[in-house]
Amino acid sequence: MESSVLNVILIPLFLAIPAIILYFIIKLAVKNAIKELKDNNTL
Repeated sequence: MESSVLNVILIPLFLAIPAIILYFIIKLAVKNAIKELKDNNTL
């Protein structure tokens, strides 16, 4: 019983943490790409 409650809490955590990290990496990459395009007067 205790292990199933622990799994309900831990499994979403192990899925959410990499997803959050990936989100911020992609967000930073897009932000830098847009900044670079603006510097080159492409946008």
